[in-house]
Amino acid sequence: MELVKCKYRMRCELGACGNRADYSVRFARTGTRSNLNICAQCLAELGKLTAKLKGVKE
Repeated sequence: MELVKCKYRMRCELGACGNRADYSVRFARTGTRSNLNICAQCLAELGKLTAKLKGVKE
């Protein structure tokens, strides 16, 4: 899995966000249409949630 800067004007695919996607998450061994496009705000929120699950303090 890798995180790359989004090349095209696409919407964030998380919930009802509606922001423009800044990043694309590419998954290994999948087609080009299987990327997850996400904005910077949602990516930051996911990072906070992941840290909380792992027990890491901010």
